[in-house]
Amino acid sequence: MRIALYGGSIVTSRGLRPGTIIVSGNSIEAILSPNASIPPVDRTLDCSNMLVVPGFIDAHSHDDVAATDPTICEAKIRQGVTTVAIGMDGLGFAPLPHTWANELIQYWKPVNGSPGNLFGTSIEELRSRYTGKLILNVVMNVPHANLRIAQAGFSNRKLSREQLRKIAQYVQESLEQGAWGLTTGLSYVPAIFADFEELIKIMQPLQPATRPYITHLRDYGINIFEAVNEALNIGRVLGIPVHLSHLHLSHPQMFGRADALVELLDRAANEGLSITWDLYPYSAGSSVLHSYLPAWFTEGGPSAALARLKNASAIARLGNDPQFAQRDWSMVVIASTPSGRYVGCSIYDIAKDRRVTEAEAVAEILASEEFAVSCIVHQTDPSDDDILAVHPRAMIGSDGLPYGQQPHPRYYGAFPEFFHKYVYQQRALSLSEALNKMTGMTAKLYGLSPTRGQVTPGAVADLVVFDPLKYQSLATYENPRKFATGVRHVLVNGEIVLDNAVYLPEKRSGQVLTCA
Repeated sequence: MRIALYGGSIVTSRGLRPGTIIVSGNSIEAILSPNASIPPVDRTLDCSNMLVVPGFIDAHSHDDVAATDPTICEAKIRQGVTTVAIGMDGLGFAPLPHTWANELIQYWKPVNGSPGNLFGTSIEELRSRYTGKLILNVVMNVPHANLRIAQAGFSNRKLSREQLRKIAQYVQESLEQGAWGLTTGLSYVPAIFADFEELIKIMQPLQPATRPYITHLRDYGINIFEAVNEALNIGRVLGIPVHLSHLHLSHPQMFGRADALVELLDRAANEGLSITWDLYPYSAGSSVLHSYLPAWFTEGGPSAALARLKNASAIARLGNDPQFAQRDWSMVVIASTPSGRYVGCSIYDIAKDRRVTEAEAVAEILASEEFAVSCIVHQTDPSDDDILAVHPRAMIGSDGLPYGQQPHPRYYGAFPEFFHKYVYQQRALSLSEALNKMTGMTAKLYGLSPTRGQVTPGAVADLVVFDPLKYQSLATYENPRKFATGVRHVLVNGEIVLDNAVYLPEKRSGQVLTCA
């Protein structure tokens, strides 16, 4: 099929360029001058008074299942997102060891959803299961925790040399099967039990092609500087790119330290280390409720944790644990539960209403909902977020949780919220700078350039046509499921999936983007 997109302003590395884009099959065939006659085509798309840009790339998504769900995917398509990176935070649906599959799925279900048959013992198997089902393109990564669980379950123990060798072998095989990088979630059980030596040994397969190490840091609070240094040192030892997931400072004692954090990162970059990060334009985060429990409580996996949730002495110990007791539980709001109970209520208010301690409230919620609880946590200083967002090495990752009754609005609005905030409200970024953070930088991180992340002849036709003045998020914490406005057309691999603002849910033009 040949498509002509006419009348718009094409965003290039040299600025805005009027012209007509001819798409043939899945790629851009030519870019014609605005006065040139349009050759015979099957469709024309009016882009008058619109910008035509490369499809946006979500650097950090939890769309491992959602990328196949047309109802959920509409939220991403209406933001102009055409590609999502998956397997984030060290947990995913492949490689998924059969012995621990049910527990791993239960552990991560509130984040990624129920996989059904979308899981595999290898990256290759998951790739085959995606065939013909994807609405969005996906970039697959190797999740470290999956591989550790295959060797030692959810236990707190040092791995043997043979176990490390097996994990490194799985990493190598996963890269050969199309994974792009390796992710860790070092504040989650069981990855929290991995030491520096383990991480170095299992990531050695990343070295030959300098694939990225993508990390959810060990700590975003009091010890964030130590956590960042650990990541930087891994990059130095192995000579590989380091990418920090959803970078933020989440403890009040660290508010105002973003400049110092950027200085640390700039020094590493000046030494020659490739360092980047992603973030979302909100001062609240979102995760599973059990991730805010101390490691000893969730050690052993969901079944062991569920037993502790019903044990009075374990709950009493939880309440006295400094990590738990020092958290402001009025800032932790339930976003989703299987029963629908507690949604929109803070842990503090639930405990107060039920006349129990906060530890007892958390235990009752997690036990009654069988661990499947997500939450929103109000945790950062917006001025720190702004400093990190406008830095030249920052890009956009929604980190959105697709499912649940009241998800974080970032799933429906991260990209327009970022664009509107920093281009029009604060005027901190130029149009080209903002768009580069939304597509080009992530394409470069994953090695997708030059075929994606730009509008040029020969590039894949992942395209977004939008009105920059009307491109805004309507999603709020109170009403998160509101679609973004301002996007007129979206093409994924040359297929029209948003046609004059009409979503076409039957389209399945997404692909698994494998490393060449």
